[in-house]
Amino acid sequence: MKKQIALIVFLLAFVGWIFPQQADDPEELYSISKGRYYTSLTFSLNSRNAENEDQLFRQVLDQDRYIYRIVGNAGYAIKDNFTLGLSLGYGESKEDIRYTDENDAELNSKRLQRGLSISPNMRNYIPIGKGKLQILVQTELGFTFGESLQRIYAVDNVDKIESDFFEFELGVSPGVALFFNKNWAFETRVNVAGFSTRAEELVTNNDEANRQRISETKIDLKLNLLELNLGVAYYF
Repeated sequence: MKKQIALIVFLLAFVGWIFPQQADDPEELYSISKGRYYTSLTFSLNSRNAENEDQLFRQVLDQDRYIYRIVGNAGYAIKDNFTLGLSLGYGESKEDIRYTDENDAELNSKRLQRGLSISPNMRNYIPIGKGKLQILVQTELGFTFGESLQRIYAVDNVDKIESDFFEFELGVSPGVALFFNKNWAFETRVNVAGFSTRAEELVTNNDEANRQRISETKIDLKLNLLELNLGVAYYF
């Protein structure tokens, strides 16, 4: 948590140094008025390291995991403080974990997953004061296509699991935009909370005859303030 707070403070200071505030700005300077466009680039990172952790069905000896995502977004204000947009994203997760299962057998799993997403969205802006700081609420309809490869190493064999998946997501992502001048802003948003469904097909050791199909649907209304999307936006 302390590292994330320090990162946010550093980014605010860095962007503020690059794009200093203009003096005596009128109130309309930061308004998202009808006819304005914007583009943005956001980044999120989640990492986890664990040793000797007791989980539900296994004892984790050591774990190293990271997840990152880069998203480009663009939109147009069809009326004041309301935009329609489209985002394209790329995400990757990698995990290396060593654990003992319920039979006290030691296993080592290595997994890599990649995915591409496209998300039509709309944004509502709520200016605070003169609008230099604005609350934004992004509602999006997301489609993600991806694949993963996992290898599980046991004492006497290795299992290779390949999968292809598709995700559909409908949710809300609140955040804030801090303007440094008329065009440039720093943005931060939390991850999407809402409805999602995932369909996945898995093949173990190239055994196509026993291909597995898994479907999962969930509703998650929690907003995780520790998983932030940080980025810079340009309004014109």
